[in-house]
Amino acid sequence: MICFTSKLKRMRLKVLNHILFTLTTDKNGIIVDVSKGFEMLSGYTSKELIGKTPRVLSYLGTPRELIDDLWSTISDNETWYGEIKNRHKSGKAYWNTVRIEPLADREHILGYFAIYTNITTQKELVRQANSDPLTGIYNRSKLNLLLTHEVQEAYQDESTFSLLFIDLDHFKLINDHYGHQKGDQILVDLTTIIRNALRNSDIFGRWGGEEFLIILPSTDAASAFLIAEKLRHCIQDHDFVLEDSLTISIGISEYDPIKSIDEMIAAADEAMYQAKEHGRNKTIIYDKGSK
Repeated sequence: MICFTSKLKRMRLKVLNHILFTLTTDKNGIIVDVSKGFEMLSGYTSKELIGKTPRVLSYLGTPRELIDDLWSTISDNETWYGEIKNRHKSGKAYWNTVRIEPLADREHILGYFAIYTNITTQKELVRQANSDPLTGIYNRSKLNLLLTHEVQEAYQDESTFSLLFIDLDHFKLINDHYGHQKGDQILVDLTTIIRNALRNSDIFGRWGGEEFLIILPSTDAASAFLIAEKLRHCIQDHDFVLEDSLTISIGISEYDPIKSIDEMIAAADEAMYQAKEHGRNKTIIYDKGSK
């Protein structure tokens, strides 16, 4: 009976070693042990990981603030829990939730024990739900959620923000003349140009078809006009390999606490149509007195 119990315990440990993604380091963050499950998760063998730090697993672009918070927490002998983007040995990114527990006696930290949960699939499903499938930027549904949040922030902080409503000029003619595959490529290229010209804090998404919406936090209409003009010139000056230059028309509306979100979007849309009526390739700030 004792022999059977001993074998059962060893079998359980063996199974757990294969199905749990665990990593152990010494107090200096040097890896001293990984589970078989972690080897399968990361693509690295234990021999390739032991003696190194978890930085070998870090994906390029991991925020420094996250790493600082992690080390600050576990160095105080407290548990850290969060999400980390790691790099598989093949170079492919994968996401984990990570729980790191300090291993300590009464006086000293001896090391750290981390258990990982792979959430790559969940992350990808969320990304697909929030993203436009062609351009990869936010879709209309996600823009509405972010706009609701921006309104709440502006109301609480008594700050402001502006909307840019963008429409490609004569896009139907481009599709008819060059075909929809060329039209799709233009939308992808335009997205890249605009995204590279925006600030990190700006929120960019596809509203539908050839229409795009940009949320500019902490930006009044006058400042938004300067940003819009920069974008307009970037598009006008880019060579899309067309017979004529591609241009965009832009409408601007600024946050107004007495307006609903739909009214703010409608105001920016109205200004965009005014730009169309005035010859296209223009930026116009919504003026409620002009209707």
